[in-house]
Amino acid sequence: MKNRAGIIFILFLVVFSRAGDVQAQSKVMFKPKAKAKTSCTVIRTKYTVSDQIEYRYGVVAGQNVATITGKRSDSQDVMTGLMAGLAAQVIWPKGFVFQPEVLFSKKGCMFTDLGLTYAIDYVEVPVKAMYRLHLSRVQPFVFAAPYGAYAFRLTQDGDVLSDDDFYTNQIKKFDYGISAGGGFDVWKIQIAFKYSWGFARVINDEFPVRSRVFSFSAGFFL
Repeated sequence: MKNRAGIIFILFLVVFSRAGDVQAQSKVMFKPKAKAKTSCTVIRTKYTVSDQIEYRYGVVAGQNVATITGKRSDSQDVMTGLMAGLAAQVIWPKGFVFQPEVLFSKKGCMFTDLGLTYAIDYVEVPVKAMYRLHLSRVQPFVFAAPYGAYAFRLTQDGDVLSDDDFYTNQIKKFDYGISAGGGFDVWKIQIAFKYSWGFARVINDEFPVRSRVFSFSAGFFL
């Protein structure tokens, strides 16, 4: 009986020690797998987000239909002028697009009672924040765009006025405002229209008028 009790006691110790070894091995094997799985998931997520961002560059050109508004501007009418320049696009997931531009933009007005047309040439920098829908090949969008502009030339009926001219001395060099509009992208072509509200006084404090411009443009992006 004593021999049997000893044998049973020894077998119990062997089984108990083997169970402890198996449990320890399972813990060691489980922890590295969990860490590896977590790290792989993080790397895969970062790759997916960065891979969805696109960059494009292009040219845009169109026409402005410009005028001024404010006090003492009842006798003015619209004038047309060229708008053209370069653009870039940063296309984010879910339809968001960031599109800065550098443009030559001709604005001004026609004074009907004087029979004169005054045009101001600007270097304009709008920054468009766009939201675009993906509908088949045609992608419509809407946008808002704050802008800043610098006036570098004034013309009267097509003749460039000198710096000593009265009207040139009255023109404000800087203009700023906001534009809003829409359009659509198809293939590499972008068709857009916008209306711009100028906040700065275009001429002087005694003649407080501001720019109002409707623009239509077409762009090509690569």
